[in-house]
Amino acid sequence: MAKLVAKTYSDALFDVGIEQNSLDKFLEELIFIENMFNEYPEFFELFITPRISIEARKDAIEKVFEDQISNEMLNFLKILLDKKRGIEIPYIKEEFEKAVHTHNNIIKATVITAVEMNEDQIEKVKGKLSGLTGNEILLKNKVDKDLIGGMVIYIGDKVIDGSLKKRLSDIKEELAQIIV
Repeated sequence: MAKLVAKTYSDALFDVGIEQNSLDKFLEELIFIENMFNEYPEFFELFITPRISIEARKDAIEKVFEDQISNEMLNFLKILLDKKRGIEIPYIKEEFEKAVHTHNNIIKATVITAVEMNEDQIEKVKGKLSGLTGNEILLKNKVDKDLIGGMVIYIGDKVIDGSLKKRLSDIKEELAQIIV
């Protein structure tokens, strides 16, 4: 249910963003708002609590965000308060980000390696993945010391396992079948 609600509000914001050519700006603002709520959880609690009147909460977000986000985003937050959907803001941001990335032909990918990749290596992997998918790639590198070597790539709903650990496991399995 939360996904459906988030998608509905995200789609409405997306439509406004398309009309005003403000998709990237709205995404930046949603990320800023989410970061603010994560950094100050008591402020997020104020934003969602029914113990404080909606008007008082609207005044609070207006004072906090007035010079930091657009009027459209401020009004969007007020609508969320009116509809008692403030708790959905992280899910709305997630859905909106997916929609913007799809619209801009961007795919998120995560590369897991045994050691931290340098910028040159990251760019090479991004180039290869971009060539495979035809999309721009937003790449995040995570380190897993248990990997031994190679890399595991998560791109969209696909997994590309080029790790040494996987290769050794495959060889072990092949040897077990030969011996039997």
